[in-house]
Amino acid sequence: MPEPTKGGDVRTIALRVSPAYHGQLALVAQIDEITLTDLMQRALDSYMAERRAAPDFQAKATAALAAAEAQMAQTRAMLLGAVSAEGGMPETGTDAPATGRGSRIKGEASG
Repeated sequence: MPEPTKGGDVRTIALRVSPAYHGQLALVAQIDEITLTDLMQRALDSYMAERRAAPDFQAKATAALAAAEAQMAQTRAMLLGAVSAEGGMPETGTDAPATGRGSRIKGEASG
C-alpha cells in the first residue's frame, strides 16, 4: 500500500490504549524497526484479509450487496417514474401524494 503524502486524502483513526499496552506495541514496533503507524496498519490489513476470507463475513457481504442493489433498483424506479419518455414531468392525477402543504393560487381570497 503506498504511503499517503502530506496533505493527501487520508483519515485519522485514534486508538486509546493503556500505558502498558502502548509499551508493548512500541516495543514490538522498535524490534521490527517500524513505526507504530506501520505496525497498526499491518495489523488492520491482516485482520481485514482474515475477515474477507471467512465464510460468515462473505455471507454478510453478499447480503449487504443484495440490499444495496435492491435500494438502487428502488431509487432507479422512482427516478425513471418521475420523468416521462419525452424528458418532462409526467401528468399527475388524483393518485399524487400529498405534500403536506395546501396550495393556494396567488391572488385568491382566503376564506
